[in-house]
Amino acid sequence: PCAAGSDLRGNLHPPQSGSTLSVNALKRFLLPEGWMLKGSIQLRPYQIEGVNWLVRCYEVQHGCILGDEMGLGKTCQTISLLLYLTKKITNKERFLILCPLSVLSNWKEELERFAPGLSFVTYIGNKEERPKLQQNLKEQSHFHALLTTYEGSSFSSPFPFLYEAHRLKNQSSLLYKTLSEFSVGFSLLLTGTPIQNSLQELYSLLSLIEPDIFPREQVKEFVEYYQAIEKESEPAKELHNLLQPFLLRRVKSEVAAELPKKVEVVLYHGMSALQRKYYKAILMKDLDAFESETGRKVTLQNVLIQLRKCVAHPYLFNGVEPEPFEIGDHIVEASGKLCLLDKLLSFLYAGYL
Repeated sequence: PCAAGSDLRGNLHPPQSGSTLSVNALKRFLLPEGWMLKGSIQLRPYQIEGVNWLVRCYEVQHGCILGDEMGLGKTCQTISLLLYLTKKITNKERFLILCPLSVLSNWKEELERFAPGLSFVTYIGNKEERPKLQQNLKEQSHFHALLTTYEGSSFSSPFPFLYEAHRLKNQSSLLYKTLSEFSVGFSLLLTGTPIQNSLQELYSLLSLIEPDIFPREQVKEFVEYYQAIEKESEPAKELHNLLQPFLLRRVKSEVAAELPKKVEVVLYHGMSALQRKYYKAILMKDLDAFESETGRKVTLQNVLIQLRKCVAHPYLFNGVEPEPFEIGDHIVEASGKLCLLDKLLSFLYAGYL
């Protein structure tokens, strides 16, 4: 084994069996008076085991990754963890939930749905608004969780972290470096794809939750040692044992085979005339084609990203939407995707889908 592997194995401190909470005790907690999940919602057995594992990780204060396949209820398990900790361990503990802006509203809805007794504060705003928001936070002493976006992570926080790991797989990113500087006792990462593209991405997540055990500078040795292993080889078993205290990964076929399989239907639709105009302009790098009535232009820094924006909706470019800005059919008609969606919604409303 490489030196990195030896160092990692030598520094591991897995949870002790004595800290394990019984499943029955956890069941009794999840539905007590005042803390019942709204609608008497009960967790599935594998979800209870997941919360049990998360509590164990918190008790021994080592970071962890909940890497269940999408659709198995990572958010629900995380909220159950918060309920347990705020009730059983300490009433003074607060938690920081860090997520992309695109799913922040979903987190708010899930917190309100599963845990109406859990108080939380949403921290979101532009650069000018954030100082006032931070002052408001200091004045609000009674809340259990702070919900914010990656952009809101610029201020230092003593709170334990719970964050969705979509943008945390690159050690070179500014966000990763910023979060790495924070000193917290416990970190939980949520991701449906812990090993999606490379071992380097996995190591980045491990290094974020346990930098002392998985030093950033040892990523190269880790990748070189484990990248060519066979599934049934000794190094593969070694990697499995190495990850076991830090990563919990379940898939639907193992724990929820009764759930219907995901069906993906791809529908093709052409672009609108406006989209075709700007799509061609992007390919030709014709900046003048983006000049708006106000004289502003769009900077094309990345052609592929700009093409994706164009096929989604041309109004994503500054100056393309006609002024005065008004809600109307033109918003739908400008995008081929929205035209198709508009038709599908009509069928859905009529009960055909």
